Amino acid sequence: MRIAQIHNKYKDVGGEDIVVKREKQLLEDAGHEVVQFFAFNEQIKNTADKLKTALGIPFNFSFKKKVQEFLEREKPDVVHIHNFLPVLSPSVFFACKALNFPVIVTLHNFRLLCVNGLLYRDKQVCEDCVSKKMAYPGIKHGCYQESSLASVFPAVSNRLHTSLGTWYDKIDKVIFLSEFSKNVFDRSHLNFAKQQVVIKPNFIADNGFSYIKEDYYLFVGRLSEEKGIRTILKAFENSRKELVVVGDGPLRREVDAASLRSPNIRCVGFQNSEQLKVRYLSAKATIFASKMYEGQPLVILESLSYGTPVICPNFGNAGLLIESNVNGMKYDLGDATSLETTIRDFENSSDVEILNKGARNSFEQQFTAHKNLELLEEIYKQAIENSNSKEN
Repeated sequence: MRIAQIHNKYKDVGGEDIVVKREKQLLEDAGHEVVQFFAFNEQIKNTADKLKTALGIPFNFSFKKKVQEFLEREKPDVVHIHNFLPVLSPSVFFACKALNFPVIVTLHNFRLLCVNGLLYRDKQVCEDCVSKKMAYPGIKHGCYQESSLASVFPAVSNRLHTSLGTWYDKIDKVIFLSEFSKNVFDRSHLNFAKQQVVIKPNFIADNGFSYIKEDYYLFVGRLSEEKGIRTILKAFENSRKELVVVGDGPLRREVDAASLRSPNIRCVGFQNSEQLKVRYLSAKATIFASKMYEGQPLVILESLSYGTPVICPNFGNAGLLIESNVNGMKYDLGDATSLETTIRDFENSSDVEILNKGARNSFEQQFTAHKNLELLEEIYKQAIENSNSKEN
């Protein structure tokens, strides 16, 4: 099968960029051909670029033409679109259907319901725009790029394409990463057809596992307010258990200050993949604390693959991925005391080996490359059938 991947890359490499790269490798290893069309946010360098990009968010005629030329040249069997904002715009769907190509889109975030795509505002989850066809609250609060003016463009884009039926008529298959994400869309103003929707989680490579652990807990991620690092620091300053923090971000100074106050907290900054592997393999548990719904956190999947349980809030996608006393434990969102208590329960548990095995089993049952390939190939097959039936 010949697959075209279309993706608007982020300025800083994010989870979606990693997923696109991994899916390409997965498909090619299975004998499929993959061709790619990328747009790049890093090309937005000055005010003129920003204005041009903003005006093109609802419909970028230039990129519609470029994508159409790419598809005419490459002639794929299916087109798989990942991120299409802000540069590509929903015009890519029109380009695909002008040539009658089957179209799949993976909704990695909540961009069709929320101008910032996160359903997060003022340090907490926000669903003010979920039920609204026009995201007036998002404009009012300047949720996109912290600007009311900038927020107008994605809000208008979503309203326009909902009215035009773009999400329904120009897409054959919509991939959600989890049942949780699907449920958010189910209670929104959007009405995807039942046959359009499919759930396919992310996957990660199997790099081995170990049930022999060292005496430390692990945090991997951006050091920022929304990722819950402050909750983690407070809990570990009180618990005195060893914490290794991997990552960087705006709260790095706070993390470094905490490590000076509490020798049990150690920040090692950025780590490459081999260094991360060692951290995951040896950690007692990975601590996850995001205050956002998230799409499907790769940190959790990585941890499970290495046989390392996850301690996370009973909230969002993480709360669905982790089952207490099976592959991890849960605590109350944003509550350092609750996290501290959960760590104590974990320390006192006689079932830690069961949790290690449960973590690994979760990975093997849901998130392996083999299982993901089977799902992806079936989705492509269904998209082709759906597209052909529409033509006829």
